[in-house]
Amino acid sequence: MRDRELLEDLTQDTSTRFVVFTAGNHRFELALLQAEFFQDQIMVIDLQGYHHGLLDQHNINETGYLEHVFQLSQMEAEELRRYLQDLL
Repeated sequence: MRDRELLEDLTQDTSTRFVVFTAGNHRFELALLQAEFFQDQIMVIDLQGYHHGLLDQHNINETGYLEHVFQLSQMEAEELRRYLQDLL
């Protein structure tokens, strides 16, 4: 590593919450990570689909955002949105 220059190297305490729920025919297994680095957003990781995004109350309500980030249908994204409103 001495020959390689890092642009940033941070260590922070994080809080991680694991939630599993079913919505319609879809099962969600999520990890929600909070860290100072993410500012006012939460890193949400879909442990089954290997997708992730920095989410907050504003962007989860943007049209097509959850569908794009987590590769979901409109119906699946709406179910996820309902849960995330309470989790974030």
